[in-house]
Amino acid sequence: MLKISRLTDYATAVVLFLQKDNSLLSSETIALGVGLETPTVSKVLKLLTKAQILTSIRGANGGYKLAKNIANVSLYEVIAAIEGDTAITECTKLNKSDSLCSQEQSCDTRSGWQQVNDDIKNILLNMTIKRMAELNGAHEPNIKIMVRDYV
Repeated sequence: MLKISRLTDYATAVVLFLQKDNSLLSSETIALGVGLETPTVSKVLKLLTKAQILTSIRGANGGYKLAKNIANVSLYEVIAAIEGDTAITECTKLNKSDSLCSQEQSCDTRSGWQQVNDDIKNILLNMTIKRMAELNGAHEPNIKIMVRDYV
């Protein structure tokens, strides 16, 4: 089974929470808003900022906010921010030097796996965070409901 980490799930919750208010919010405020511990949220915020999904401003009046509208943030961007570039098998990694498979050169299924990987990536690139919220039946989802089973 393909599975994303809880941290990635938390990252989508953080992005959805931040879309409600365009002002700078502290990591503590965000953590309280999504129902998670501050250290966990701080880690997510750092990774999302590095990926330019969020903007951060330091200082007493600083905080975090979205760098762009959630209609322009793909699920792939969030996954890649938290987990790195995704690959379904070793031979489908973007950086081929990272591959650990000794059978890669003579593998009869390599091209098939690459196609599957490309198809999944395209689905994730076309699924925006806004669309995920809409599919959940909410224009302004209750983020705590989404993450409460993990806390």
